[in-house]
Amino acid sequence: MVPALHQKTDMSFEKGLAELQRIVDKLESSEIDLETAVADFEQGIKIQQYCQKKLDEATLQVNRLLQDGKLKPLKDLPHRQAAPPQPSPGQDDSLDFSDLE
Repeated sequence: MVPALHQKTDMSFEKGLAELQRIVDKLESSEIDLETAVADFEQGIKIQQYCQKKLDEATLQVNRLLQDGKLKPLKDLPHRQAAPPQPSPGQDDSLDFSDLE
């Protein structure tokens, strides 16, 4: 059973994407009944909308910073060697999206 989704302010964009991938993988399996598939699909839509909202907010924030003249667009920066990738923290297997709306 899929938990009801309510607004969750501390869910990260990355956790949302990870949960969406989990749902997609589950939906692509042949071992899921129709009712569960529909409930998971509904949860996926809500998480996708939340992630899109977070992405839109980040885009707006970057655009505002660029308009202030304090930052230059990335394409205008001199070529720099990319920083080495940072190790990602351990993935939390107990993702809780029960309070998203």
